[in-house]
Amino acid sequence: MMEFKTQDLKYAKLVDQYSRHIKSPVLRLKFLNSALKRIPAAGFLGRLPVAGSLHERAMLIVELSKVLPPTQRAPWTFRATSLLYRLRFLLYTAYVAVVVLVGAGVVYVGSKLTSRLAMSTQARSAGDETLPPTASPGAEAVASIGSEAGLGPDRVWLAESGDGYEFYSNGSRVLTEFETDGAERRFYRFNLDALSRGSDDFELSSRPVGIVYHLSEGDLLPFDDRYNSSLKTHSRALLEYARGHGLYNYVIDRFGRTYRIVKDEYAANHAGNSVWGDAKSFYVNLSSSFLGICFEGKSGSGRGPDGINEAQIYAARSLTVVLRAKFGIEDANCVTHGLVSVNPSNKLMGYHTDWVAGFPFEALGLSSKYEAELVAVSRFGFRYDQQYLRAAGGKRWPGLERSDQTLREAAQLAGISEEEERRQQWPAFQRAYSKVTSEE
Repeated sequence: MMEFKTQDLKYAKLVDQYSRHIKSPVLRLKFLNSALKRIPAAGFLGRLPVAGSLHERAMLIVELSKVLPPTQRAPWTFRATSLLYRLRFLLYTAYVAVVVLVGAGVVYVGSKLTSRLAMSTQARSAGDETLPPTASPGAEAVASIGSEAGLGPDRVWLAESGDGYEFYSNGSRVLTEFETDGAERRFYRFNLDALSRGSDDFELSSRPVGIVYHLSEGDLLPFDDRYNSSLKTHSRALLEYARGHGLYNYVIDRFGRTYRIVKDEYAANHAGNSVWGDAKSFYVNLSSSFLGICFEGKSGSGRGPDGINEAQIYAARSLTVVLRAKFGIEDANCVTHGLVSVNPSNKLMGYHTDWVAGFPFEALGLSSKYEAELVAVSRFGFRYDQQYLRAAGGKRWPGLERSDQTLREAAQLAGISEEEERRQQWPAFQRAYSKVTSEE
């Protein structure tokens, strides 16, 4: 597993911070590739707060300016950073003066304490001392784990395999005890413009292009050592059921153990009727085009003792990196079941609603798909009801609002009602859906 220096991680955080000013996934990836070609060397000045990162910040502003659209106004913080960079030597001088003063103060206080301790004739009893409470590192693990969100996966390879397991160079361990075959992985990439024109020019593929995250939605026992045996029994029952029905490519149990169920080269039965689109293509019924990763958990349990836990998040993060590196999967195509599930019979979103809200995208090193436009709503005319919104906590999220806005703008441009716009969009979905279902 590759080890990173603290300075490297600080630089990675800066790259991530600046990349968020880029709305386009393509331009963001271009910026990340350019910025990450150079990792700054660690030094004394690099450890200084604010001033220590001025050189890297200035460099990133230059790289960012190369990809930002000319119409996008640079934030005021960029101008402030540029000014500070020109005045950096004054800042360095001020830091030196502060260090000298602090050092003198430490020497003075230390001499006073030493003098007092020398005068003391009675030692403390060991039983009278109370140790300060130590903070559990797990308490902030979820927040810190996502500090490099948005950075692409490093090169990862299979480091070792044995009877019932695979071990990867990033630390991911995949258990293969329940591994099985599945249906042939074969799917179509659709181009929306070509489909709207009635074209049958579809690209046939067999290599997975995305990941769909699921919840098992089974009943949960309290995650407590008193139920240790029963917890393992429940997990095994889920694994056996998933294998028997060809569900999911991977299952992450409540102990954070990753099991491969349906092999990568086969399609698992996990997504059902579903739609998702990236910048280049869109996909219908994602079981064949996307890998399925299921967390043993239940909607409404949240995160914590009785919801998904840090061990599962760590496991999902490392597994996601493995799969993205193995198949070249783009961040844009790592999404949750609740955001892709549709019901063609009533034209509603959310036949399944697992992870329609609350998925820890950033903790897995991914951009939040709750900001992404839903093609099913904006380009195919699917609606959503109050039940769908209740599953998301009772309110709409930015991506859903953006989808509604795209639909409204299309209707206004055509000079028709939103309802008529939906009716005109629907045949494009039907053509794609018919093409997929006729060959399933």
